Amino acid sequence: MKLPYRLRIPTLLFSGLLFASVLASPVVTSPTIAAEVSEITPDSHPHLGGKEVDWIYGDYTMHNDLISLTIAAPLSTRDANLTVRDIGASILDLTLNDPSNDQLSAFIPTAGRYYFHDPALVESGSDDNGAYWRCRSSSSATNDGTTATVTYRLGNSDAFVTTTVSLVGEKAPSLTAYDGIRADKTFQLTSLDGLAVCRDTFFRQTIGIAANGTDPDAQNKKALTWKNGRPSLLNYDTSQVTKSDGELSWSVRIYPATSTLDLQNVIAAGDENLPMQTFRVVPNLDAFDGENVMRAELSIKPISTVPSNKTPPFIQTDDHGVAHTRLMPGQYQVTMSAIGFAPTQQTITVGVDPKTHTIAATGFSGFIAKINDGNGRPIPAKATIYALSGDAPDFGPDSTRTFVKNCVYSVHGHMRCPLPPGKYEVYFSHGPEFDRVIQTIQISAEQTQSVNVQLKRVVDTTGWVSTELHSHSSPSGDNVSDQYGRVENLLCEHLEFAPCTEHNRISSYQPHLQQMQLSALMATCSGMELTGRLLPVNHQNAFPLHHHPHTQNGGGPRVDDNPVVQIERLAMWDRGSEKLIQTNHPNLHQIYGDLDVDGKPDGGFRGMLQWMDVIEVHPLQTVFENIPDSPPDVREMRIPLFQWLQLLNQGIRIPGVVNTDAHYNHHGSGSLRNWFASSTDDPAEISTAEMIRQAEAGHIIMSTGPFLSVTATSASSKSPAIPGDNLLANDGKVTLSVKVQCPNWLDVNRVQILVNGRRVPEHNRTRKTHGNEFGKLDDVTKFDSTFEIQLDHDAHLIVATIGEGMSMEKVMGTQNPPIAVSNPIYIDIDDNGFQPNGDGLGLPLPGEH
Repeated sequence: MKLPYRLRIPTLLFSGLLFASVLASPVVTSPTIAAEVSEITPDSHPHLGGKEVDWIYGDYTMHNDLISLTIAAPLSTRDANLTVRDIGASILDLTLNDPSNDQLSAFIPTAGRYYFHDPALVESGSDDNGAYWRCRSSSSATNDGTTATVTYRLGNSDAFVTTTVSLVGEKAPSLTAYDGIRADKTFQLTSLDGLAVCRDTFFRQTIGIAANGTDPDAQNKKALTWKNGRPSLLNYDTSQVTKSDGELSWSVRIYPATSTLDLQNVIAAGDENLPMQTFRVVPNLDAFDGENVMRAELSIKPISTVPSNKTPPFIQTDDHGVAHTRLMPGQYQVTMSAIGFAPTQQTITVGVDPKTHTIAATGFSGFIAKINDGNGRPIPAKATIYALSGDAPDFGPDSTRTFVKNCVYSVHGHMRCPLPPGKYEVYFSHGPEFDRVIQTIQISAEQTQSVNVQLKRVVDTTGWVSTELHSHSSPSGDNVSDQYGRVENLLCEHLEFAPCTEHNRISSYQPHLQQMQLSALMATCSGMELTGRLLPVNHQNAFPLHHHPHTQNGGGPRVDDNPVVQIERLAMWDRGSEKLIQTNHPNLHQIYGDLDVDGKPDGGFRGMLQWMDVIEVHPLQTVFENIPDSPPDVREMRIPLFQWLQLLNQGIRIPGVVNTDAHYNHHGSGSLRNWFASSTDDPAEISTAEMIRQAEAGHIIMSTGPFLSVTATSASSKSPAIPGDNLLANDGKVTLSVKVQCPNWLDVNRVQILVNGRRVPEHNRTRKTHGNEFGKLDDVTKFDSTFEIQLDHDAHLIVATIGEGMSMEKVMGTQNPPIAVSNPIYIDIDDNGFQPNGDGLGLPLPGEH
């Protein structure tokens, strides 16, 4: 049988599989809806799904009955996120309509060599064949006298968008033809029979790019090639471009697909549109209560009279056990494989209509866990799974949700975890206020183990709530972590207050909490991290900020190359509303007075200090290191905690905080946290305004896990002081009461007092030297004692504790030691108010007294 050209199948496309028997039925074209193009407004906007949807009002949308895309408005201010910037006239979102699953960051015509900044240069409309959108560049990056025009055309029944770029000018024919694409991290960039392919198997999107007009049967045709980068460059061969006097042009077809298999069939079908086939993998167990088999791989092989040893392409189901692909009519053998299930095979028949195929998964091996707080109430929990025999599980990349590498998050206290046969050690945890439970589980084939886990809250933090002020997910643009997964991570690590702080975009966790129906378990608010150049000085968090969905930066401010201008702009945003301004991972030496970091005082960016409410100062363990004994280049080493101590000695009282800055969901949030003093211990009652006041007052304990309580008393003061407070001590005598609590997976063996940032040898206590003051291994209270401090001048006092030689890796996935550091208590010994004495630590800040 000889197929018409549009249905001819290139041999390489299908890895040598013959499809003659597959095409027993003709392909039927379904009725089409005319393609449309329009500007996006609050009354008319696309309904796109996926992790990387970035459209805002003022952009443009094109769609027909098969695919949808959005085009960034040609404005100098149009940024998609932190790393996808100046993106006018680029494709930001591209997806099938069903399933809608955008994972593309951007397709960037000419890879940013031309600027598209003028909406007046846009032309758009439709004709009998489809819709088009066109824009001419405002200028070029090289000012070489050439201009670029990009045209997007979507036919009424096209499964692709056609992109044409034309460069005009005297130098145009001598230029190199290439475009840019941002398909990040989980994508693989490959070539397939002349096509350039971006393949994200796990998140189920593939994008194919074909040089327009290339004959798939042509001999010795050139494949499109990649050069990896940010963006990756899509290079065109001279045979794929058109040159004439004063002009260079090229045209490509860009196909959104669910998988490589889906793309192959679409290309093979040519102008005919294949019906979408839906696969649903269902276990044969009543106990699954309607749940499907998540993340199964389906290998789909056409049944042919000619045997083939080639590995057939596969598709992956989503977390609901569903996958989609278009297939030629015919019979196929489907092989299903999934963690915790036996491989199965099934024969299906594909016709000319869309159809749902149910694939039966036989047996189940794994465990079911119910987790409560010791009082019978279900709580969010994390299970970290280690193999004692066989291989450790890998459920998915560190950017996904719920099942993340060897971690399982359960926000409702119930998890069904598939595992292959073997012996496992499972660590169940809910943050450092709760004991962890270790379960050793032996899994046999088609066997389900049931476990009931009690995670008891043993650490008493009455009057304090745990906070994480700085973490990221996919909207930030420098990572691809699922934001829903970030919220799971926060909840399962028992963070009670966590504002949303994506890079350069005001965003919100509220929709995810509402979807989970768990808003009462974690207080939150909208915020952002404004991330500009100069690095690392110009990173600032702010919250709360008014969120304006689907607007540039979510309604937030733009960056500025001058850090002083940027932080003031952020502080005054929303008409100067009350907010917390946090400087992230700073070089305080540079900010305080050494702008070019040459060791010579020059004023630095000291104007920033007046706007800072808190400063990130991790890693905490540097409080125990002999930084002043380091060489002079310590100034360039960015040791925030050491520099912060220097700053305090200059009388600049900006409280310190620690945060994970998590960019992934495998553990991620939780390994660093702050405890803020709070009038309520109920997350449902936490007010953002109070959190700001407590932070500004320095009522903060910084920790990797241990809970540290510090109070100071004196004969001159009726009330005790906590970190951040002033305390009058006319006789210079201060009593510090220090208590350290840990759950059963943490311990400390040292407590140290710092006076004006210096470790005082006589106030250093270890389990070896003061064993009677330290608790036993099974005790929650690891240390509970007092220190008598005698001062002869005003001083600030900091308490630090650490478990030297210890790690939290099994539970938290980090090798950080257990450590906690208090914010300072400021001691005034002469009733004239606290006066700093400029007591340096060996390497003075520029301009230090």
